[in-house]
Amino acid sequence: MKTRITELFGIEYPIIQGAMQWLSKPKLAAAVSNAGGLGTINMTTYETPEAFQEDIQLLKTLTDKPFCVNLSLLPDTRPDGPIKGFLQAIVDEKVRIVETAGSSPKPFMDLLKSNGCVVMHKIPDSRFAHTAEDVGCDAVCIVGYEGGGHPGMAGVGSMVQWPLAMERCSIPVVGAGGICDGRTMYAALAMGLDGVMVGTRFMMAEETEIGPNLRQFVIDSKETDTVLTQLSIRNALRSIKTQGALNIIEFEKTNPTFEELYPLIKGTVTKAAFENDDPQAAQIAMGQVLGRIRDVKPAGQIIREMVAEMEELHRRVTGML
Repeated sequence: MKTRITELFGIEYPIIQGAMQWLSKPKLAAAVSNAGGLGTINMTTYETPEAFQEDIQLLKTLTDKPFCVNLSLLPDTRPDGPIKGFLQAIVDEKVRIVETAGSSPKPFMDLLKSNGCVVMHKIPDSRFAHTAEDVGCDAVCIVGYEGGGHPGMAGVGSMVQWPLAMERCSIPVVGAGGICDGRTMYAALAMGLDGVMVGTRFMMAEETEIGPNLRQFVIDSKETDTVLTQLSIRNALRSIKTQGALNIIEFEKTNPTFEELYPLIKGTVTKAAFENDDPQAAQIAMGQVLGRIRDVKPAGQIIREMVAEMEELHRRVTGML
């Protein structure tokens, strides 16, 4: 396949594995990259720059194909702050593709671009597409409201956000939110997108390190079984409907301060839920597309089936014209 994203990243298929905290590790990323997509590891999974760099090195032994690292940026994140060591790891390991998410990557662009990085910025609202282009990003990923993780506060779904993002910038646009198979991928590319980002479907890949209880919980869930937490701090997070997520929503009704809310939403709570295979113990980011996922497969098989189904649909649609 050939799109602006496959050419920009040097990949076979315009399929990018989403950055999932605690789960986007070398084994999964390598499987995606080896199958022709773009695997990703997530900076926030690692407590230290040294651990982050070690996994970049491990990933390089598992694949010789392009891969991506995700940098999550908060409003107070500065290049000379705690992120400095993680940035140095990217430079030292000559990582070529970097995804930024959260706040504007502008303070980091000079460092990343001067070291040969291609930068894609993830946004939750199409209004920010032109800003990403203006600060020098090479691509943008727009997340629809049905997506897992942080879909923003606009409440606008993928079918509206995606074309708006394409109208508001000239760089390649990747769509996220609701992508899980060849049908959804074909729809996204037919709309004019240059690629797709897949999160929840890859959470159920064999290579993802989650336990049987969580896997079965996802398989048994419906498309209506997600909730939005963290609305009180305007940092909406779409999670599968767990008791942990419901507890957060209930507590938010008391108008807590961030300091009061933080013990319930901090990432280590979700990490412990993964480690203990206890899906009810935390909020766990997933998109509404979980209602269409009914099995666990190798990441490579997921990609091959997506592409095959997309090609079959293309033949069907072409035959209708």
